[in-house]
Amino acid sequence: MQNKSINTILKEVRMFASLKENELKALEKISHICTYKEGETLFVEGDVSNDLMLLIEGIVSIFKHDNKGNEIIIGYFNRYALLAEAATLRHTPLPSSAAFQSDGAVLKIEIEAFEKLFMSHPNISYEIIQSLLNKVDLLQQNIHFNIATTSTEKILHFYRKNPSLSLDLKQYEIASILGMAPETFSRTVKKLVKEKKLIKVRTGYKILV
Repeated sequence: MQNKSINTILKEVRMFASLKENELKALEKISHICTYKEGETLFVEGDVSNDLMLLIEGIVSIFKHDNKGNEIIIGYFNRYALLAEAATLRHTPLPSSAAFQSDGAVLKIEIEAFEKLFMSHPNISYEIIQSLLNKVDLLQQNIHFNIATTSTEKILHFYRKNPSLSLDLKQYEIASILGMAPETFSRTVKKLVKEKKLIKVRTGYKILV
């Protein structure tokens, strides 16, 4: 992030790209940046957020706990993702928890002021809808992982649907999303590389099919 101003950050976010300078300044006044260390909690299931949360640095995991206390990963998010926006906009308790998988930062925007000043803006409304649709895609992806019959199918589907995120995550993190043991994931990935369905790159793997 390199000590960027809030104004500079806002100009880099597609959601706010069409705002005029006076609108950016108004948005800046109701925004603040919170920084986090790896492992720190961003929010806990049941919290009610007074801020719209935009991830501007780092990787965040969203998770729930089952009735045995096991952590179930719902998904990972990287730069410029909105987090828990549905519950925040409804002013209802957050349905899951979130923690940083790396050092990072979140831009928090006062939700009540944001709704009054910016929710009628066409570009902002459009981008929020797109973000919500992405969350629906994530839900469908998780359903697919639960019904996929083979580890190969799960891994190829993940790399096909998440080309940029896959380069940010460690192998055990991807394995946790897919609900498989890290050893199974590693063994299957090596097989897919040998079959030329995945290729090794500097930060991870990319799909070839």
